[in-house]
Amino acid sequence: MRLFHFKIKNIKIIYMNIVVHITFYYNIERLKYLQKVISEINNYNYETDIYIHTNKDFSVDILGKYFNGKIELVIHHLSIHPYYLTWQHRNLMKLQKDKYDIFMYIEDDILVPKEAISYWLKYKDNLIKNNINLGFFRIELDEKGKHYTTDNATSPNGKIKQFLTKTVNIKGQKFIINDQNHYCAFWIYDKNEFNMFLESKLFDIKNIRGYGIREAAAIGMTQKYKMTVIPLINNKLNKYCKIYHLPNNYVGLLGHWKLNLFDEVVHI
Repeated sequence: MRLFHFKIKNIKIIYMNIVVHITFYYNIERLKYLQKVISEINNYNYETDIYIHTNKDFSVDILGKYFNGKIELVIHHLSIHPYYLTWQHRNLMKLQKDKYDIFMYIEDDILVPKEAISYWLKYKDNLIKNNINLGFFRIELDEKGKHYTTDNATSPNGKIKQFLTKTVNIKGQKFIINDQNHYCAFWIYDKNEFNMFLESKLFDIKNIRGYGIREAAAIGMTQKYKMTVIPLINNKLNKYCKIYHLPNNYVGLLGHWKLNLFDEVVHI
């Protein structure tokens, strides 16, 4: 489906289509995460095709009913380290560069709410013009339902505290600068940005520094931008920047970095 604009009773309607590529190294215990991810994508406001890159054939019927587009399995028989499965989507995405309006890559246990898509659409254009990346926070929930940031934390000895303290104003909107850790295990680009990604050196794993094989696939071209920011509302993080790490296996992990509460990351 192509991008169309028209008005009904003075309301501007925008139709777009999305493609989501997911890496899933087959593990029956992790199917529950993939099912939740698919269920949420079913709620997206735009037609969304899903391509699951996996090492084993299985019936997509076990993922639940999907009516917001199509789901296709792409089977890869790797003769190299299985972590490189996370890079196998690149060739297909390159072939799709003119077919979709929005391009996403996510790991199999990362749930991106439909509200996060609206958040991205609202802020991305002004930031891209200024060579700035719109940030997200990967969230885990503890047993009480409190929200913690998995990638902004405090070291076990308490000497390193990844709080955010610097702000920037862009066209009247106040943003916090995430100069600590902007990794969130997924990326999303519009067609223009994605084609810029294709033409950049960062589309090739050999040119990404500071990340492991899997993480390098999920960092996208964040390193190209001069900074990553998140909008503030009353000096608090915009709640729609949240995406969710479904296993919740970092929060409360003994001897590990202590995750920061989402509402306490900003210190200004």
